[in-house]
Amino acid sequence: MKSKTRLIVLALAVAVNGAAFGALHLAMVDVAERAVLANQEFDHVVVSAARSSGNLAADLAKMCPGTKAL
Repeated sequence: MKSKTRLIVLALAVAVNGAAFGALHLAMVDVAERAVLANQEFDHVVVSAARSSGNLAADLAKMCPGTKAL
């Protein structure tokens, strides 16, 4: 009876370890896939905006609501 109980406990421990390793593997694969997706570089970037007058500070001051919003 004592050895049967020990075998059951051992089988349960092996099953729990297997489940934990499986979950860890899935988490690591997910993190690796996210890292690969985050490091993708785009072939080209298209900027579609009108040119500013050359005075960037003045253009930004016009767009910023400042204290009027308060």
